[in-house]
Amino acid sequence: MVATLVRLRWRLTLNALSRNVWALIATVVGALYGMGLLVMLLVGAVALGQAPADVIAEVLAAAGVLTVLAWVLVPLMLTGVDATLDPRAMAAWVAPSRSLSRGLAVASACGVTGLLTGLGTLLPALVWACAGQVGAALLSLLLAPALLATCVLLSRVVVIGAGVSQSRRGRELVGVISMLVLVVVAMLPSLLSSLSLGDPDALLGALRACAGVAGLTPFGWAVAAPGYLAQGEALSAVVLALGAVIVPLALMPAWDRVTRRVMTGPARASARARAYETTGQRGAGTVRALAWHARLSRLMPSPAAAVAARSLRYWRSDPRYLSQLVALLLVPVVFAVAFVGSRQAVVGGDGAALSFGDLLSWGSAPPLVLVAAVFAALMCGWGLHNDLAFDSTALWQHLSAGLSGCDDRLGRVVAAALWQVPAVVVLAVFGAGASGRWDILPAVLGLSAAVMGCAYAWSSVTSVLLPYETNAPGESPMRSRTSGTAFIAALVQMVGFLLIGLMSAPVIAGFAVTAVSGQWVWGWHVLPGGLLWGAGATWGGVVLGGRHLDERGPRVLATIRSWPGHEEVR
Repeated sequence: MVATLVRLRWRLTLNALSRNVWALIATVVGALYGMGLLVMLLVGAVALGQAPADVIAEVLAAAGVLTVLAWVLVPLMLTGVDATLDPRAMAAWVAPSRSLSRGLAVASACGVTGLLTGLGTLLPALVWACAGQVGAALLSLLLAPALLATCVLLSRVVVIGAGVSQSRRGRELVGVISMLVLVVVAMLPSLLSSLSLGDPDALLGALRACAGVAGLTPFGWAVAAPGYLAQGEALSAVVLALGAVIVPLALMPAWDRVTRRVMTGPARASARARAYETTGQRGAGTVRALAWHARLSRLMPSPAAAVAARSLRYWRSDPRYLSQLVALLLVPVVFAVAFVGSRQAVVGGDGAALSFGDLLSWGSAPPLVLVAAVFAALMCGWGLHNDLAFDSTALWQHLSAGLSGCDDRLGRVVAAALWQVPAVVVLAVFGAGASGRWDILPAVLGLSAAVMGCAYAWSSVTSVLLPYETNAPGESPMRSRTSGTAFIAALVQMVGFLLIGLMSAPVIAGFAVTAVSGQWVWGWHVLPGGLLWGAGATWGGVVLGGRHLDERGPRVLATIRSWPGHEEVR
């Protein structure tokens, strides 16, 4: 069965690439990037072999742990990463069994990523050979299959099992917590740098200590054991080597249980959310489908108010929206702290060490902390660029009801702005207070308003013209997807940031002139200018996006329905 599944995997991969030119391009680019990285690692391995044994052990231990974590985190963060033989898709053709689980694991290791990783697991042996440590090199060769097996099995257990909680609430909790962990891990290097400003030796010492601890975790045993052998600690090396072999053996039953659960369990939880409110006495009250509709309909057209009210419900209950909310609030703050830290290290010039507390002290933090508000404004508006796809096939209700595209665009923007605008204002006020530069606040608010408005305009148009695959409603946001649209998504996102910057150029120029001249009183002119520019851009995006939605609505619905898992949504 193993050979059959390996052949099936490559046949499915080649067939998918022949039908999807974007997936083919992404695969070729990824393979070339991986080969280039492998060549660089090969050169680095030879150079590392000239270092002392303790340094080699620490570097290899950190590299091994990062390799295992990359196998787990990258498929969770990107769309359509290596889910060719998802056991969910095989449930109709074969019964779950141990031989099937083993075959799926081996087939997962035989892809492009698995082959490149397999070659990478041989590099520690080369390093120790260059260092003249023959015993450590041989032990590294023996443990290379264990390291690859750990990567594959742990990745499959987490990625395939992350979206199959027994209840929808469980999937929501898993999704939000996982997104929070991913954001923190992604920003950890920048935070470490900021925490050690002015003291590079302390940072290096902390990294070496972390590498040593990482080698003692199950993820690093396979690469840490040869290091102990090279340093003369044979007993520790034997213990860690045995542990490295036991880890994949222990993961195999877990992978077998995950395979059985996803192949035999329900595709989605059957729990139903409470969707209506009732006023008055039981049985005699008035049913209100969406409470916010009545409030918003006083300020905007009733159809747009209905869309906004429904979107507000999504923002507080849908795990996909909740993950976005966590990222939108956390990423700008972490980015600002890291940016301020690196900037202060460059321009400080007096040699004085700056601590993390100095950066966030109330009234004495650098004015650059205000960049968090502008970045949050950009991320909040940009975050709606695929909002239409989140509706899945429920979009047919808008089309069949004859809802105007302009009302749809307006409702979604208003729903997001109701919580995003206050969040950006709070960040700006907090930054002004932390830095003690209240004179900068008007200019920052004006720039944030312009950037957010232009981002809303971009999202209102691109979510109609360039929708890309997302998880179906009710699924965990960590569940892997299979259509190979990661390249398209990344391209849309990069182009979006560039165009939003160009659209905001007049206000950015005004802010730059104010900052360079130091006449922050001019910020009171930037503020209304930014508000008007942002409001005008938003309205233009809503109108243009609405026209495109009126023209392309059925085509967008057909595109969404072609994504795996969305054809079953009603």
